Amino acid sequence: MRLASSGLPAARRRALGRDRIASGAVLVAAGLSVLIVALVIIFLAIRATPVITDPAIGLKQFFTSSNWQPDANIGGFGTTMSTFGALSPIAGTLAVTGLALLIAVPLSLSLALVLVEANPALGERYLRSAIELFVGIPSVVYGYLGFVILLPLLKPFAPAGADGSGILAAGFVLSIMITPTITALSADGLHAVPRSLKEASMALGATQWQTMRKVLLPAARASIISGVVLGMARAMGEALAVALVIGDVNVLDVKSNGIRALLKPFTTMTVTITDGVNNVTINPQGAAARYMLALVLLVMTFLCIVIVRYVNRNAERPNQ
Repeated sequence: MRLASSGLPAARRRALGRDRIASGAVLVAAGLSVLIVALVIIFLAIRATPVITDPAIGLKQFFTSSNWQPDANIGGFGTTMSTFGALSPIAGTLAVTGLALLIAVPLSLSLALVLVEANPALGERYLRSAIELFVGIPSVVYGYLGFVILLPLLKPFAPAGADGSGILAAGFVLSIMITPTITALSADGLHAVPRSLKEASMALGATQWQTMRKVLLPAARASIISGVVLGMARAMGEALAVALVIGDVNVLDVKSNGIRALLKPFTTMTVTITDGVNNVTINPQGAAARYMLALVLLVMTFLCIVIVRYVNRNAERPNQ
């Protein structure tokens, strides 16, 4: 290869040299990102090891109990024993994220269809600008608006003594936060659908709605699911906005309140991790339990990424 390239013009050799440098830089950056992720996983796993080795915590209690009081006996001066049941924050994260997707996905698909197909002039002139504006709003603003506007609206419907904070408020706030992400990726997927598919559908006598529902949305499935899963990952990892509207209570009495339990204070993994950050240095057991929660949240996020890759790979596979 060296002999073959020795007869090339100087400009060509310089271009090949720059290509090799750029290729090496990209490989180093990719390797560095993988290394950072691996170090984060190792760090969390090491810090969470006491959950497995310490009989006072134990994996069985951690994943099957809903009694979470890791700071009850800090320094041995507390009157009750510390407990480390993380079932409530895990269930809270799943419930809030599921509710957010239930609200955001239909809204996002509707916006994407308006942007691309139903009314592109209106979409490009007004909706796209509004969506880009929503993307840039900090999460604390969403949480604060939910706290001062949404909670008073929900309070009359909440059980006695509750202020409206809970799963419903958190799910609604998160749905507004993730709608721009799902909308943007869905719209990009619809833009990428070959126009020949739409024209063929219309030529066969299909209406515009039938074309969107039976041709465009299935063809853009990979991008839509990617947007949904990435929005779900963001909803799972949000802490500050959720903390302002969920209440941070580890008990949810569904039997006594029924559906109104959605309007009673609850918690999520991110809120639980942050609520005891001041006690990390003086409460090793509580810190280990919170590191395990962080590891569980990281694994759930990785599963979201795996789902995206699996869907995209199947979408690219030609039909047999």
